[in-house]
Amino acid sequence: MGTPLRVLFAEDSEDDALLLERELRRAGYDLTWERVDTAAAMEAALDRQAWDLVLSDYNMPHFNGTAALALLRRRDLDVPFIFVSGTIGEDMAVAAMKAGAHDYVMKTNLKRLAPAVERELREAEVRRERRIAQQAVMDREEALRQSEERFSKAFQASPLGLGLATLADERYLDANQAMLTMLGYDREELIGHTGAELGIWNDAGDRVHVEEYLRAGRPLRDFEAFIRAKRGRLRCVLASAERIDLAGEPCVLLLFHDITERKRLEDQFRQSQKMEAIGRLAGGVAHDFNNLLTVIMSCADLLRSDLPANASARADVEEICKAAEGAAGLARQLLAFSRRQVLQPQRLDLNAVVANTERLLRRLIGEDITLGTRLASDLSPVHADPGQLEQVIMNLGVNARDAMPEGGRLTIETASVDLVPEGQAGEPSRAGPFVVLSVSDTGTGMDEETRAHIFEPFFTTKEPGKGTGLGLATVYGIIEQSGGFVRVSSELGLGTVFRVYLPAASAVVSPGAPPTASSELLSGTETILLVEDLASVRAVARQVLERRGYKVLAAADGPGALRLASTFSGSIDLLLTDVVMPHVSGRHLADRLTELRPEIKVLYMSGHMDDAIVRHGVLEAGTSFLQKPFTPDTLARKVREVLDSQGA
Repeated sequence: MGTPLRVLFAEDSEDDALLLERELRRAGYDLTWERVDTAAAMEAALDRQAWDLVLSDYNMPHFNGTAALALLRRRDLDVPFIFVSGTIGEDMAVAAMKAGAHDYVMKTNLKRLAPAVERELREAEVRRERRIAQQAVMDREEALRQSEERFSKAFQASPLGLGLATLADERYLDANQAMLTMLGYDREELIGHTGAELGIWNDAGDRVHVEEYLRAGRPLRDFEAFIRAKRGRLRCVLASAERIDLAGEPCVLLLFHDITERKRLEDQFRQSQKMEAIGRLAGGVAHDFNNLLTVIMSCADLLRSDLPANASARADVEEICKAAEGAAGLARQLLAFSRRQVLQPQRLDLNAVVANTERLLRRLIGEDITLGTRLASDLSPVHADPGQLEQVIMNLGVNARDAMPEGGRLTIETASVDLVPEGQAGEPSRAGPFVVLSVSDTGTGMDEETRAHIFEPFFTTKEPGKGTGLGLATVYGIIEQSGGFVRVSSELGLGTVFRVYLPAASAVVSPGAPPTASSELLSGTETILLVEDLASVRAVARQVLERRGYKVLAAADGPGALRLASTFSGSIDLLLTDVVMPHVSGRHLADRLTELRPEIKVLYMSGHMDDAIVRHGVLEAGTSFLQKPFTPDTLARKVREVLDSQGA
């Protein structure tokens, strides 16, 4: 079996074509061949299949070899083309070779045909392999170009900061727009400079850490570090770095994922959790404290009323009462911080609250501090507890006074603002109309570390004995419980500004004074069912009421109170019950008693925080409530008020 060979003969003579076929078969080729003698026939043959060789006569009646060669070359086919002619001369042969023929053989010397064919087929194979190799190179270059183009597009479009730098000296070769924006540099300012020259790494040790990984041939992933932007602003990033080769030079691909905002939110969340935990602790302490203070304040007041005016012990009892009142104030501050005190919100004009507080504040801050106010004329109303807002203003004013030991200026401003969802004062989730109370001073200011702790209870920068550390914590609790928030801006030596944001209300309603019983009407003869699980509180409350002339039925819990109510034959005018008790809550007890005795009136009392009594449904409209701690006079006044009210 010979070597397969597909040959196209451009030959007008059938005999000559057979002669050439015999010569090639003798040389060991297994031929597939076709003869054509016109341009159209050759076009058709070239369309039908691919040919390994074209052998063409030079002169034919309707065609010629030059036209056949031109037709082949127009198709850009690298097929060996050999003239085989009996009439071609030396000059014509040279012209044919210049036109692209590979060789010529005289029909009178066909012994040269086989070697010429073998040589041209071999050279054609070499050319084919060279073309394949060249095409492979071109394909690789194109693939590389496309890859580089894709990389460039991804590099520039990435929302993450990407930079290319030399491995040897960390000199920047390129950076995408996200990186430039993050660092605050123009491209010309960054390219060609090193990170060390620009001071990009806030901690030089971080840069060394990255270099150690890369020189060891290991990529770095999500390394948390701080980088410094052009104007000195620090950004927290997750840095990744990988060694790559760029045009034969070892380089570094740097990736900076800016997590500054995420870290800020995480810090805020942790701070919020810490404040919430402290608040729960403070609320729990305040509850137990309130029960103890109820006993101390009531017993001290009863003892004071029993002592003659000139008794030597009276002064000591007065001091006990003063100390108890101070402790009650401390408990209220703890409840305010924990956002669990019982508020009495009203629609009110914040400007009026500032005006009512201004005179007292002027006396507190001293003559060496100038107090100025700038109150907006078109201020929206707010819905808040006026007494608590006065406490906020006083606490912020005293805090400002302490920050100006050598005098200065204290300014109080009000304004109406609309917060947009993108966020103002770092609050992207707070949007809508707000009223802002700003308290600014020209005092010593605070550093970042101090600002991070100012709202924590018992945190203070004052000397021991100079403050409780509850003033700003109280402000924080009151405003948060009122649906607002507080922001502070301060720098050392440049003063401080506190901004209190409260949601705007729809209209101003002037608060009306609640009805109170006069001191002459704080006694009575009605029957009161007293229910309190703490024995000491129950005992002192019973003593206070019995001294006022009331008949008191006392029970330690709900089941005991129900037994008393079912066996007592007379009328029971008032149920005075604690809210949170074992077995049966005060609210459930009241519901069951009003079924048995529809005429009974109810007064709740509790030292618990707001959310506990809300859960028991006590703070509904029209419900009477007495917050612990209370004095005998406060208890008697509230009892009389409820008994004299209309309805059950």
